[in-house]
Amino acid sequence: MSAACLLACGKPKTTDTTAPEPTADPTVGPTPTAAPDALPPAEQVLSAAVEAAGGAKAHEALATYYSEARMEMPQQGLSADTKVWWDHGMFFMEVDMPGVGKSRMWSDGKVVTADDPVNGRRTLDGREANQARWATSVSLAREWHDFFETAETIGRREHEGKQLLDVKLASKDGDQLVLSFDQATHLLDSQRFEQQSPMGMLPVEISILEYKEFAGLKHATKSEMKLAIMSATTTVTKFEPNVDIDPTKLTPPPADAPAAVPPEAGKPTKGKPAPKPKPKA
Repeated sequence: MSAACLLACGKPKTTDTTAPEPTADPTVGPTPTAAPDALPPAEQVLSAAVEAAGGAKAHEALATYYSEARMEMPQQGLSADTKVWWDHGMFFMEVDMPGVGKSRMWSDGKVVTADDPVNGRRTLDGREANQARWATSVSLAREWHDFFETAETIGRREHEGKQLLDVKLASKDGDQLVLSFDQATHLLDSQRFEQQSPMGMLPVEISILEYKEFAGLKHATKSEMKLAIMSATTTVTKFEPNVDIDPTKLTPPPADAPAAVPPEAGKPTKGKPAPKPKPKA
């Protein structure tokens, strides 16, 4: 979700007006490796992660979700509130960042449309579109085939007293994502990638700080994102699984429609109450 918020928001304000010099990507480069025959296959590592998070059946039972999260960027004095409506891979994301503006992003599972104060309305393509889609996935360990072509275990390393296994996912367009799993719990510990955005390529590392269980699934509810220009902590404040979602919410308005973001839940718009997701009976 942190990565998706970064995409949706466009370029955040920084305290340093000097643009950072381009740097080599430290996130997906070589990882300290054990002997090749000592590394488990990627499929085995990913399957263990699915089971540790609740199992395949619990993942299959999750058809939709609604979530709210708060992102804090203390160095910039910024914060952002994010809401996501997700339905079988389709989604609508709404981000409110005071001082920057409100942003929206829609996806029908294939086409991703974004509308933000910095870049205006546009259709994402290539890596940027693929990253927006996988950023809303509840379990990349289970759904990686939907976004990537190959998975490879590339190393084992120690970090903060934990033994981590690094699995590199690669897509046809050259996009790479390294998932690091805790060998003891099999849960995702962190992920590293280069964020494609209108700003160019940004090395990103996201560390999972906390998990909570919803509908039988362990879900990352607190994470820290580090970039060259900023760091941010994201806390999920609400996660509602299997809620009814209005299909029209997942469809962007016509391109010539006003770019105003839908109001807060519960406030009327055009004489009608804003839809609120309701748990299924």
